[in-house]
Amino acid sequence: MTDRPAARRVVLYERSGCHLCDEVRVLLDAMLGHDAYERVDVDADDALVLRYGFRVPVVSVDGVDRLEAPMSAAELRSLLA
Repeated sequence: MTDRPAARRVVLYERSGCHLCDEVRVLLDAMLGHDAYERVDVDADDALVLRYGFRVPVVSVDGVDRLEAPMSAAELRSLLA
């Protein structure tokens, strides 16, 4: 039996028309794959609008907000390593 790391739940909190969100999405697609993380539009939920305001994009891992804009590719790679 091989020891495999437990799957992490990665969520990208974003909004439409956000160029920073687009950049992070491209990085996540390259690092994890298009279907390996969840995308959440904060504008679809009033509670998320209050929670995130203009801080998007925010990357959450296992329910904990870990990175928010601005974030670099190196920071994202380090988080996901």
